[in-house]
Amino acid sequence: MRVSILTQPLGHNYGGLLQAYALQVYLASIGCEVEILDRRAPHNIASEVKKNLINLLRLMSGRIRSMPTKRKREFVFSNLVDFRDRYLSLSKTITSERDIRRYYQSQDFDVLIVGSDQVWRPRYSPSILNYYLDFLDDVGSNALRISYAASFGVDKWEYNAAATTACQRLLSKFDAVSVREESGVSLCSDFLGFPGARCVVDPTLLLEKEDYSSLIESRPKSNEYAGVLVYMLNVSDAKRRLADQVANSLGVDSFSIKPDKKIDKVKPKNLVDCQYPAVEDWLQSFRDASFVVTDSFHGCVFAIIFNKPFVALDNPIRGTSRISSLLRTFRLEKRLVASSGLSVLELLSDPIDWKHVNSVCERKSEEGKLFLRNSIGKRDSHG
Repeated sequence: MRVSILTQPLGHNYGGLLQAYALQVYLASIGCEVEILDRRAPHNIASEVKKNLINLLRLMSGRIRSMPTKRKREFVFSNLVDFRDRYLSLSKTITSERDIRRYYQSQDFDVLIVGSDQVWRPRYSPSILNYYLDFLDDVGSNALRISYAASFGVDKWEYNAAATTACQRLLSKFDAVSVREESGVSLCSDFLGFPGARCVVDPTLLLEKEDYSSLIESRPKSNEYAGVLVYMLNVSDAKRRLADQVANSLGVDSFSIKPDKKIDKVKPKNLVDCQYPAVEDWLQSFRDASFVVTDSFHGCVFAIIFNKPFVALDNPIRGTSRISSLLRTFRLEKRLVASSGLSVLELLSDPIDWKHVNSVCERKSEEGKLFLRNSIGKRDSHG
């Protein structure tokens, strides 16, 4: 069974890489031949020139310390790209509507799976209609159309009228539809005319702790990752103070696994301070930490996988509904500080029932796997 996975462009964030990795690993474990489409936005030369001119003016006025060039950006994300290239089975790079049609016309996939991390959020997508498989009819493909844990990212409707109409038509052709958040079920029903969407867990939860530990099993515990892990996607002074409060209350040090310096704020000789650590380092930080403070969906996921006590911080910029839906699944809603009304100190003295959490995790993982097996199994009757 040849399976193609469509997910957002990979190589700029840990969660995106690991959800693609997990889905690929699970599908391969049940006998599928898996490939992930390397879909990216086209390179816009005019936009790049405009950015460079603006940054040149900022540099000359002293507002930045160096030019954020393409080469520097590639260095900053090089460790994440290295993981992508080593562990993911990628197609050739696709950057246009014409190329995606030519590619699938030349291939013979049995199944196309859309999933998972914010694949149905227009603002993050190179082409939102591609993630509803608009090209399949054009190339005469008879492949199964499946979404696995597809995420809108938010609980509000962000599509314009034209996209809504087009996606309604395209989603009606899917053979099986599942979403990642409870709010996604409602969005499919209310705006896309599809009331039968299932809610399933993120692909990362299809694997077990041991599957991720195998990527870092040769690494001894490190004092560098001892104490409170602070993993913030959107840093603020208030969040920093809260993380410090947690560390002080526990009597341990805190550490960050994400660089807090930007390319344009450092001199070229200090560019290494902006580089993202390897995915293996990221995983090890969760394995070895004693506590986690995060505003990230996948930060919460991996705290749960590694059974690390944690607090989740509100992140409306990236979509709080993603985190709140995840936490409700495990009866951990009060770990979301902004929503629970509890103080951090109260949460530190409130232990997590890991026996319950792990039981739910096992059950939900099996439900997700069953959805995939049953959906892919429709191929036999699909012709």
